[in-house]
Amino acid sequence: MPNLVAGCCRLLAVALACSALSGYGPEALARVLWPEEQQRLRVGLRIFPAVISALEGLQQRQSADGRLHVAVAYQGSDAAVDQVVTGLEEIEQIQDMPLTVKVLALEELRTYRGPPLGGIFIASVDLKPALMRDLSVTHGALVFSPFAGHVQAGAVAGIHVTDRILPAINRAQAQRAGVRFKAFFLRVAHHAE
Repeated sequence: MPNLVAGCCRLLAVALACSALSGYGPEALARVLWPEEQQRLRVGLRIFPAVISALEGLQQRQSADGRLHVAVAYQGSDAAVDQVVTGLEEIEQIQDMPLTVKVLALEELRTYRGPPLGGIFIASVDLKPALMRDLSVTHGALVFSPFAGHVQAGAVAGIHVTDRILPAINRAQAQRAGVRFKAFFLRVAHHAE
């Protein structure tokens, strides 16, 4: 048994050394999305425009130049950010408002003082629930995360996957953030309290 443990330790050390030489340290390896998370991200990008369009008073969140600003929030240096930005930029506009996509690390987003945010799309899997709850309340905005467990943990909205895919909402968190959804959306969405 000691030989097996020693062999595993040597194998891990070689893997970490190879990843460091290739420019990918242990923290980069932790950011790789599992296939299920990658699929949830793709589905979330397709559902996000409908979720943000279902917000009451969305027009009031546009900036002075008539644009709707959406932040892509991440922690660390997340590989999913580029995919999210590309997907959101393809949308171009929501409810006749041109879309502006801003990439903000969580540290930047906590102190953000720019134009009002129409929504915040979470691009990192391993966020603490308190961070998602704080973001929605601080900015009074929709915090959307496609990742499993995030809506129950503190995101305002996301996706619910069973035999079909539905938008999911956390009504208690939406209320704390001052985010209101249109009645038709509340009827079709999964309530993840």
